[in-house]
Amino acid sequence: MFKKTLIKCWNALKKPLLKTAVALAVLAVLTGIVIGIRTLFSNRESLRFEDASSPVVPNSELEPVEEEGMFLADESETLKLYVDCGDGNIRIENKLTGYVWSSRPSEEDMALESSNTLWKNNLCSPVVFTYATSYEPQARQSMTTKYTNTLSQETNVSVYRLEDGARVFFEFTESNVTFAYEARLDGERLRVDVPAALISDPGEVYKVSKAGVKSLNTKESCIVIDFYVLPWLGAARSDTGMQGFMLIPDGSGALLNYQSDRYASSQYIAHVYGNDIGINNGYDSALISEIEKPQVSYPVFGVAHGSDTMLAIVEKGETQADIIASKAGTQTGFNTVNARFTYRTKYKVITNSASGSGYMRFTDFSVQEDKSTLYYFGSGGYVDMAQQYRSYLSETYDLHRIDSSEDQVALQLNIVGGDIETTTFGKRFIAMTTFDEAYEIAEYFMDAGVRSIDMVYSGWGRDGESIKYPKRFPAAGNLGGDRQLRALAKKLSERGSRLYLTEDHLDLLSHRGVSVSHDTIYNIQNNPLYSGAFANAAYIESSYSADRDEYLAYGIAGLEEEGLAGMLITDYSPRAVTSRADMKQVQRKTLAAMLEDMGSLRVDSSFDWVLMDGVMLTKLQGSSYLNLIDEHVPFYTIAIHGLVDYICGDYMEFYEPEQQLLEAVAKGGNISFTLSMQSTEKLAEADTADYYSTEFDVWKDDVLCLWNKLEPYLDATRGAFIVGHETVSPGVSLTEYSNGSVVLVNNTDEPVMIMNITVPARDFLLVNGGANYAE
Repeated sequence: MFKKTLIKCWNALKKPLLKTAVALAVLAVLTGIVIGIRTLFSNRESLRFEDASSPVVPNSELEPVEEEGMFLADESETLKLYVDCGDGNIRIENKLTGYVWSSRPSEEDMALESSNTLWKNNLCSPVVFTYATSYEPQARQSMTTKYTNTLSQETNVSVYRLEDGARVFFEFTESNVTFAYEARLDGERLRVDVPAALISDPGEVYKVSKAGVKSLNTKESCIVIDFYVLPWLGAARSDTGMQGFMLIPDGSGALLNYQSDRYASSQYIAHVYGNDIGINNGYDSALISEIEKPQVSYPVFGVAHGSDTMLAIVEKGETQADIIASKAGTQTGFNTVNARFTYRTKYKVITNSASGSGYMRFTDFSVQEDKSTLYYFGSGGYVDMAQQYRSYLSETYDLHRIDSSEDQVALQLNIVGGDIETTTFGKRFIAMTTFDEAYEIAEYFMDAGVRSIDMVYSGWGRDGESIKYPKRFPAAGNLGGDRQLRALAKKLSERGSRLYLTEDHLDLLSHRGVSVSHDTIYNIQNNPLYSGAFANAAYIESSYSADRDEYLAYGIAGLEEEGLAGMLITDYSPRAVTSRADMKQVQRKTLAAMLEDMGSLRVDSSFDWVLMDGVMLTKLQGSSYLNLIDEHVPFYTIAIHGLVDYICGDYMEFYEPEQQLLEAVAKGGNISFTLSMQSTEKLAEADTADYYSTEFDVWKDDVLCLWNKLEPYLDATRGAFIVGHETVSPGVSLTEYSNGSVVLVNNTDEPVMIMNITVPARDFLLVNGGANYAE
């Protein structure tokens, strides 16, 4: 009964956010029952992350800079880098435009600032960090935290020459913290590295009284929690008349305009690659609130001052970073956007396993990972910034432009196979679409003129959509078994179409053949997370390898992976702690193996690190729709269009189908359709499956009509880069492609005129579609 409920709860996690809170609440209660019978560790002092930092040259071997004021640290064809030897701030001069970017606001701008002394000091400091000193473990009190910076306490600043830049080293004498960053130019961009080996703090320092009582020495203790490096680079005031915006990675991209009339009472704070649920203890609602916060699929932010732009990409340390943006008036009079890096993790120490009561503290160990941020300087707007990011992605992940002549644009069909219904008399399989019926559906569309289909089959295993991973095989006998599944793959292939099977190599919904103690992720309280519901790094790699031959025997075109790349979870196993960064590498390696083995791969994620030639993204991160956002823009899809294919949603799941279809077109994406041969009503009592309407006979004409409308647009734009995008007016957009194609979208209730062309209400038009790329 527990396993059945756990399966239903976890699958509910992947459904709309409205259901998330309920599912997690139930899951938390269930987990509490399991772990309540054992004693929870009060701390994890024996844990240590593997040191992932790079070796650094010590300061003693570098030449100190003896100059005063601004020091020219590096110069390239387009940029000059200056370092202030007095306070450690930097200045960047764009030689092409003459614009100067500074990490410290000008005296004129600071004269307008009315915030308190701490925030004025923060704004002038190149390094800001949060720390704690007042924790008393004997009293089981929660830690209190403070901000500090290079001006709020005495700080020694030393600048050293590097072969291609400078190292700036800080010694905070009051807190006994050391910190450093290295700045250098790399062509058109600035690279700022923070070597982990140069960050240090005293941690928790104890004293013993004459009576032998041990207590925390709060004067000498200092525990660094998180930090910012050059956080005010690009900060701008609104009251000076500055025109421009901040770019944040919300959804596919969003702008916060400097001259906006939108009221913002809070910051934008988003976790890069989502929240780390490894700190969850099974009792509190903290996990729910964290999941409801925005999550970032790509660690990018930027600013525009008039036509001058700065794009920042967090290249290292991104798995431990948050992107934070504040509009003027929220904290200070400046518009600021930056990255905050986690150094120690906050978690709850459980003191009563029955009630879940306890206190908050921070880990005594830190994540020893280097941090690195790249800054690109240019001119234009968010389209130009997206093209800079495209170049970065192509270089970093060795991506190549799609050759649209190699294969045709395909109709995206999701087929509902079957599921289990648990009754008083046992389990009953509900066959929604047999493998033979799936081909009948495909045949209908192909006979009607659809040239190619990508069919993604879910619920294909023994228990349908209630499949108890990792028990995947064989294919459900009620659907036709392995023989008919192989036949389906072969018949589709013969007609130029492809079959994919849904898979999940992260979730462990059954422990048959699984060692909970050895194969699953542990939470920070030294218990298998959710009683062993997630595979650890070693098991992820081994499970795919073990099943590889069976996948290949089916003759399928590939897998649609729904688990990997959905979450990055720190594994606090006492055997070997695995960081989120390491988890990312293991998951990417496993996805790459799937791609190499089968030639194509679909991933239910939009994380930038899953991008590879031959990958299709089947889910794009939605917007948070916070009221501080002024405009949503397709920044991310501009960057990736032409490099990978992507789907902007399933038509049967759209809450406003007409509007969301046009939003997908404006982003340059495709959409999918979910169908079944049987009526969806048959799944009313299913254990897991949850669909609204999928019956083929009900939807087939609509799907065909919509595809006939979409196919010419997709044919004309696939493999082309987006080189221009403009929001002409609310709901009306123009997208220009590198092959000369232009797509006009009117997502309003009235016809509009664009480029002297009338676009009907709730419609789109393809203009000047060409086959030759204009590079």
